[in-house]
Amino acid sequence: MFTYSIKDRKIDVVGALGFEEDNEGWVTPRRLPDWTINQFADGAIDRFSKFPSGVRLRFRTSADRITLKVRVSRLVITGIAEQKRPAAFDLLIDGQEKQTQEAVNGNILRLTAAAPSEFTETLEVGDIDNLEFSDLGSDSKVIEIWLPTSAIVEIAEVAASSEITPAPVDSRKRWLHYGSSISQCIEANRPMDAWALRAAQLLNLNITNFGLAGQCQLDGFVARSMAVLPADLITLKLGINIVNADSMRERALIPAVHNFLDILRESAPHTPIIIISSIWCPFHEEIPGPTMIDGPTLFGKQRPAEFAAGALTLQRTREILKDVVAKRTDSNLHFMDGLTLFGASDEANLPDKLHPNSAGYRLMGERFAEAQSSFIGSL
Repeated sequence: MFTYSIKDRKIDVVGALGFEEDNEGWVTPRRLPDWTINQFADGAIDRFSKFPSGVRLRFRTSADRITLKVRVSRLVITGIAEQKRPAAFDLLIDGQEKQTQEAVNGNILRLTAAAPSEFTETLEVGDIDNLEFSDLGSDSKVIEIWLPTSAIVEIAEVAASSEITPAPVDSRKRWLHYGSSISQCIEANRPMDAWALRAAQLLNLNITNFGLAGQCQLDGFVARSMAVLPADLITLKLGINIVNADSMRERALIPAVHNFLDILRESAPHTPIIIISSIWCPFHEEIPGPTMIDGPTLFGKQRPAEFAAGALTLQRTREILKDVVAKRTDSNLHFMDGLTLFGASDEANLPDKLHPNSAGYRLMGERFAEAQSSFIGSL
């Protein structure tokens, strides 16, 4: 077997913009560049930037067998999401889905709510996994191994029964996507169920995913991280985290959206941008945040009228985002109503009333691809 670190130049870690490496050679991809760390408001941004949603290892090989030595840290939220989600790795050959392997060991990353949007974090240490993909054939092929959306992933080595060489440049159109937990998709059973990743496969796009659970707060460092990357399409799925955390009112949201767009437009003046509003969330459609927690139940709570001025509901964020698009008179800026991806009639696939399940995410991906296929085909 030939063995490699994922930092070997023969392996392209697509979608990773930074790395952590310990003294034993375990490497953790991060979806934000290292320079952003000093600008994080709290540890949750660092945590979820290390959940490799959309990150994949890409290389060429004729190997019939490939193994990964990994250590995953799966997320559990006390009282809310106690079930460990699958930590699945999808292997694609020449762009076609071939095999899925799951890490069955690993750490448990436990979050316990202290207050709305405030969590303490503990790590329950587990064992490593050695994943094996076999019967891949001896022909030369481009391999992509998509990492889980549901866990932090440390990788000690990649081993293959034949030599690994760099893959040819991916010539597909580049898609940059920004969003919340509903774009990170911790609840997806495997990477190819995550809605934006599913849509990218259907639309034949090369995606970089900036979906960050709880952290889609229009942070300038995310806009600057996106702005330096080449892009044929940019999508911004905005609203739910602003309401979840009650982090902005109308006065702050409107200029924040404009500022995020201004940063992108400085380097990409003509790239199509689609602003996508929130999907259905029954307890925040007409009730402002923050999202309240009572045992396994998530809910919103009405506030006294004297504190309600400018407080944001999902309905109001959709109106604001549509108005921002209209006022910028930018022919390459578009609005998409998130309710067309997942609406009230889909609530059976919304088990906690906030996050879709795997079937719900796949439905979103298929609907996005169907709605945007003609537009993206014209790029």
